[in-house]
Amino acid sequence: MPRIEKDVIGEVELPDSAYYGINTMRAIDNFRISGIVADSDHINSIVTIKRSAAIANNKGGKLPPDKEEFIVKAADKIISGSLHDNFRIDVFQAGAGTSFNMNSNEVLANLALELAGKNKGDYSYIHPNDHVNMSQSTNDVYPTMIRITAVKKFAKFREQVKKLSESFESKAKEFERTVKPGRTHLQDAAPVTLGLEFSAWAYTMKRAINEIDSAVDYLLDLNIGGTAVGTGINTAPDFQKNVVAELSKFTGFAFRQSRNLPGIMEFMSDFCRGMNAVANVAVDLNKISNDSRLMYSGPGAGLHEIRIPAVQQGSSIMPGKINPSIAEAMNMICHSVLGAQQAVNISAQAGQFELNVMMPHIDYELNRSLDILTNGISMFREKLIDGIQADTASCLEHMSKSFGSAALLNPYLGYDNVAKIVQEALHTGKSIKSLALATGKVTPEQFDEIMASGVPE
Repeated sequence: MPRIEKDVIGEVELPDSAYYGINTMRAIDNFRISGIVADSDHINSIVTIKRSAAIANNKGGKLPPDKEEFIVKAADKIISGSLHDNFRIDVFQAGAGTSFNMNSNEVLANLALELAGKNKGDYSYIHPNDHVNMSQSTNDVYPTMIRITAVKKFAKFREQVKKLSESFESKAKEFERTVKPGRTHLQDAAPVTLGLEFSAWAYTMKRAINEIDSAVDYLLDLNIGGTAVGTGINTAPDFQKNVVAELSKFTGFAFRQSRNLPGIMEFMSDFCRGMNAVANVAVDLNKISNDSRLMYSGPGAGLHEIRIPAVQQGSSIMPGKINPSIAEAMNMICHSVLGAQQAVNISAQAGQFELNVMMPHIDYELNRSLDILTNGISMFREKLIDGIQADTASCLEHMSKSFGSAALLNPYLGYDNVAKIVQEALHTGKSIKSLALATGKVTPEQFDEIMASGVPE
C-alpha cells in the first residue's frame, strides 16, 4: 500500500516498497535526463560519510546512542550492497548535489526505521534531516563524497598505469635489438630500436604516477564539518575532528581536516588537479595508440613493423582483415577524457561566492573518466601490449630502404653534400653507399663502420 509524505510544497504518494522519500521522488520526476545514476562507489562513499557523522555526533553528545546504532547498522547494510537500487538521482540534478544528499538521507532513515521495528516514513523517531544529516550540509557532504570516491578510483587507476608501465618495460627489453628506422615528420630519420620506442612509453607512464600521487594528496583534505558556508554552524562539538578520524579509520585512507573550510568549499581546483592528472595520461596514451596503429598498418601496403593479437574480425566485407580495434577503442576513451577535462575546468570556475553548485557535473566527469580510463588501460595492456610481437623482417626491410641513416655521414661529408646524395639516391634509385663512396672521402670499410655506429645499443 502506498504511503503519503508531505513537505512545504505539498504531498507526494510513494510506493510502500520505496526506501527513498518525498525529496527523492520530486527529483526523480524533475531530472529525467541521462538515465545515469550513482555507481556503488558513490553510494558507499556518501553512506560512509553518514555513518561516520552519526558516530561523531554521538561522541559530541548530540545524537542519542539508539539512533546512532540504527543509522550505523543501516549504513553497514547499504555498504554491503543492499538497496543500491533506491539511489535514483540522475547525475544531472539540482545544483551542489542536494538531491543526491537528500536521497541518501531518506534511504538511510527509512532503513534505520525498519531496523528499529518502525514503519518507513515514521520520521518522528529518525528523521532524514534532523538525525541522518545532523551536523552536515549538502555543501560539505557532496564535495567530501567526490573526494572519497575519487581517492578510491585513483587507487585502481594508479595500479593500472603502473602495470602498463611494467608491460612497456618488458617489451622494451624484448625488442632491444630490433633495429628499425626512426621517423620524424612521418619521414625517414636516424635508426632506433623498437625497444627504444617502448622504453619511451614506459618512461612517460612512470612520470604519470608521480603526478597522480600529487593530485591524490590534494584530495585527502576534506571539508566535512564546514556545513553550509564553511563556518561549521550547527555542528556537534569536535565534529570535524571526529568525523574525519572516523572516515580515515573506516576507509583506510589518510584523510585530513582542511585548514580552511571556506576555501576548500569555494574552490574546485583540487578536482581540476585530479582531472589534469587523468587527462595527461590520456594525452600520452592517445599518442601511443596512434603509434601502435601506424606500426601495425598494412599488412601488405603499410609499415607492419609489429604484429598484434587478433581479437575480432575487422570487416563485414573484406575477409581476413584484422584491425587494431583495441587501440581504436583506446583512442575513443582518451578523446572522451580530454573532453571531460575541459568540462571540469569550465564547471570549476563557475562557482559564485561561498559555493560552486556545479559539483555534480565535476564529480561525474572526473570519476567517469577515472573509470573508463582505468578499464581502458587494463584492456589495452592485456589485449594488445602484452601480445605485441616484432615483425623483424619488415623492420630490416625498412632499414634497407631508409634514407635516415644518411645523417651519420654529416661529420665526414658535410650536411650539404649529404643532402645532394640523398636527393640523387631518391631520384635515380642509386644506393646511399655507392654515392657516398663515389665522393672518395670514405672507404667501404669506413662506410660500414659509420652506419654501424648509428645503431642503438
